[in-house]
Amino acid sequence: MTSVKLIAKVLLHLSRVLAFIYFITFLYTLISLEGKSGSVLLHDANRQFILYLPFTHIPFLLGFNNPVYIWVEFLPLFILYALFFLLLSNVFNVFIQERLFTHRGYNYLRVFYLANFTLPVIMLFLTELLSEASFDAWAIVGLHLLLGVFIFFMAAIFKQGLKLQDEQDLIF
Repeated sequence: MTSVKLIAKVLLHLSRVLAFIYFITFLYTLISLEGKSGSVLLHDANRQFILYLPFTHIPFLLGFNNPVYIWVEFLPLFILYALFFLLLSNVFNVFIQERLFTHRGYNYLRVFYLANFTLPVIMLFLTELLSEASFDAWAIVGLHLLLGVFIFFMAAIFKQGLKLQDEQDLIF
């Protein structure tokens, strides 16, 4: 179990760093696009934009200069992946605790699988409703659903382990 805790601790910190990076990217993109800052260059007859890395002329993000695209497809991607990695870090946090089967750990797993079952599907529905989702979007939603199924099974195991642990605690 020592190697599991070590790997979980590394992945916990890595996923928290990724959550932070996605959140900062969301804020930077939101501020830049809404503020029409100098870090945004419009081209192709104002149909596309290039967002540069802060204080440079190095292209960072490319997108379509269309409000529906920006608010339904582009910006939500960053905030939702920030949330995804934050929730994922909570899943890894379950495996570094002294006691493996806890109500808190079960709830972390439950929130993670529910988020993976609902949020990608909602985003795909909105994208299909307001524009056109690409094949990649369908594939990514499929991967999130598959991940949600695995975590659902893991949560079911944790729920049973929690029940057995609670019964054992009553005996001793």
